This record gives sequence, structure tokens and C-alpha cells, in this order.
Amino acid sequence: MTKFQIGDTVYIARAGQEQVWVQCPECLGSGRLRVILGDETEVSIACVCCDRGYEGSPGRVQTYKFISDTTEHTLTGISSQLKGDDHEVHYHSGGRSIEEKDVFATREEALTRAATLVAEHEAEEKKRLGYKEKQHKKWAWNVQYWRGEIRRAKETIAHCEARLAVAPKNPRHADKEPTVVMGELTQQENG
Repeated sequence: MTKFQIGDTVYIARAGQEQVWVQCPECLGSGRLRVILGDETEVSIACVCCDRGYEGSPGRVQTYKFISDTTEHTLTGISSQLKGDDHEVHYHSGGRSIEEKDVFATREEALTRAATLVAEHEAEEKKRLGYKEKQHKKWAWNVQYWRGEIRRAKETIAHCEARLAVAPKNPRHADKEPTVVMGELTQQENG
């Protein structure tokens, strides 16, 4: 037997949400992190916690504010299901399926449950804000990666400059430039 019948007016407890922006817990709003390397040099990197892709690190993170809410509904259906040893009841109204634990006879009871839902969601959101997006990477990983990119870029520049140094700067002086033939240095001369 269920608490309510089809056609009963009930109150549904829910935790509504709205998007808010808060100061980043890692960079404290600066948008960057300072990393001290092993040789005591300091580098500043963009904060990975509040990074928003091409927008950069604004120093703020998106989170949600949860709001207790109740809505009045008239029940249009009831379904029950046996799951293991538990008997689950769902009420239906306006195309929605609502768990029995969120359906109440009075608005006050629904508001009490909604406050509990808000507290649960806030605890989950607080926990989520305390973790980095990519837990498997250390903050210093970013420094290591970008320093490696700088090293590779410098090596590429040196390689390209060496390739360009083969051709003489002034073609008229090319005939007087020393050339290496089979390991020996000789002077080229024309005419």
C-alpha cells in the first residue's frame, strides 16, 4: 500500500540550483600559480584549477548555489518495483517520476526534506571544489611540460639557423669563402 493515491494533491521536495562564480581556491583569484623549481628559481604558470581553455584563467570557478524548493502537484500515476529486498514506489505527475521519499502531504514536511537535499548537494559541491580537475597530474607537471616545449623550440631554432648558415650571406663572397673538401680546409678561387 502507498502513502498517496492517484488524484491526491502532494508537495514535492527539491533542491533547485543557480550558477554562481566564486574565487578560485587554488590561485585565490590571481589566475596564476607560483612554482619554485629545484634550483630555487620561481616561475609563474596559469592556474589549471580555474583554466577555461582559450579564455585563460580568470581566477574564478563556476559552482552552484542550491535553493530549497517545493512544488504542488496532483498525482497522475503510481508505480512500484521490487529491487532486492526493497520495495520502491514512484509517483507520477506532469510527466515526471518522483521517488516516494520526496513526496509529502504538507508544504512544511517538503521544505524540511528540501533543506536536507540542499545540505547534501552543498557538501558534494564543496568536495568537488576542493579537487583539481585532473587529479593524476601534479601542478608542477605544467612547468615540466612547458619548459620541455621551450627546450624543444630552442633546439628547433638552433637547427634551422644551422641549416641557413650553410648558404653564404653574400653570393659575391662565396668564391672566396673557405670550403671543406673531404675533411681538408681549402680556399676556393675563381679565375
